Amino acid sequence: MKEEERAKREGEERQAESARRWATRFDVIGDPRVRAAVEDYYGEFYDPEKIIRWWAGLFDPELGAFYYANSARDNEGFLPDMESTYQIAQRLRLFDQNEDLARYLGPGITAKMIEFYRSKQDPEDGYFYHPQWTKEESRKKVMRYTRDQDWTIRMLKWLHSSPLYPTAIDRAVSGGSASTAWEPNAASVAAYVNDLLATRSCESWSNALQTEATLFRAAGMLDTVLDILDARINPEYGLWVTGYDEASDRYYNLKSTPEEETPYGLYTCTYKLTIMYNLGGRLVPYAAKMVENGIKAVLSEDPGVRVTYLFNPWATFGTVRTNLKNHGTPAMLAEYDALISENVLAMLAAVKKTLGCYRCDDGSYGFLQSGSSPTIYGTPVSLGVKEGDVNANNLVISFSQHICNTIGLSDFIPVFNEKHAALMKDLLENAPRIQKRGTRA
Repeated sequence: MKEEERAKREGEERQAESARRWATRFDVIGDPRVRAAVEDYYGEFYDPEKIIRWWAGLFDPELGAFYYANSARDNEGFLPDMESTYQIAQRLRLFDQNEDLARYLGPGITAKMIEFYRSKQDPEDGYFYHPQWTKEESRKKVMRYTRDQDWTIRMLKWLHSSPLYPTAIDRAVSGGSASTAWEPNAASVAAYVNDLLATRSCESWSNALQTEATLFRAAGMLDTVLDILDARINPEYGLWVTGYDEASDRYYNLKSTPEEETPYGLYTCTYKLTIMYNLGGRLVPYAAKMVENGIKAVLSEDPGVRVTYLFNPWATFGTVRTNLKNHGTPAMLAEYDALISENVLAMLAAVKKTLGCYRCDDGSYGFLQSGSSPTIYGTPVSLGVKEGDVNANNLVISFSQHICNTIGLSDFIPVFNEKHAALMKDLLENAPRIQKRGTRA
């Protein structure tokens, strides 16, 4: 009896401590004005229980994976996909104190999820191809098949498993070619990168390069890519542009035939490239100018047409601060912190005005203001109706991390607590069988 009473008392104490931590989680922000603004942002955009129930509703218990959106779940012609499952799993890892996804999910779901990913690998080239799109369709977009490879490698590691065959990255490390577009030598890679910069928009070429970053690194070619980026960045703006038209608030990209791009669109490019600099362990050039223009993009209060327009400047701030902390000088970091401190209240007010444009009636968020995106990297993922989707919801959740990184916190303030972790696990373990209707339009 005494043991039962002690166990009950210890459980109550743990719950009380958890509730105390949850109630005071914003106290890590020293400035009371910033603390109030961040807490207000969380209150406006995060309803943890709604998010949990929406995620769980996309789970297919027979396949052990998640759909992209409700319309994909409900209609024939769509399957759960590797990217959506990865993006939700990123969050589920945090529900275990050791970020052990397999332990959190349990052996039954873990086994199905492992099979879901491993069964997609092509032994011929090592990549992973989803049967909904076929290998031929996936190969039309390098971002499709390279990202699916990256997601799968990480997922299987989190699940204490590994691919069945050598991946394209493994083959690049061993001296083979991991891409049809370049060979693992400086001349081939330089020609490939320079052609991208001369023929595509900033968003397009940066997506292509960041998608292949792990392949470049595996082949020993990442420094070659970063050397070219160092040489092509514009020191006046800290961006990969040739100029700026103040009257239209448009920048000109690096294409041989100049095209104008919005500040938000350019920060898709900038965020992708700062990830690459961090991956390569190199200092981001002209960081102060980069941050100044990112602040300008946020304060424009332009909601854009995709939620990434709002997300990418904030994500850039966080990756730049990490870069300066790891590879810059104390003076560079102090300059960054001063720029953010001067503008962060106005920035938080601006994002609060714009992010709500992407919210749907059930509390989820769409990639487009009109709802879910019908395609990702050219492959169909939903009906594109007024609904939320996994990609957008992942980005909105990620705002919490990037806002915290932007203001210099060592850890991000959590959106979920132990209660939400228990709810999600219960919903997954008791998920109903998916019932499809109709055919894909």
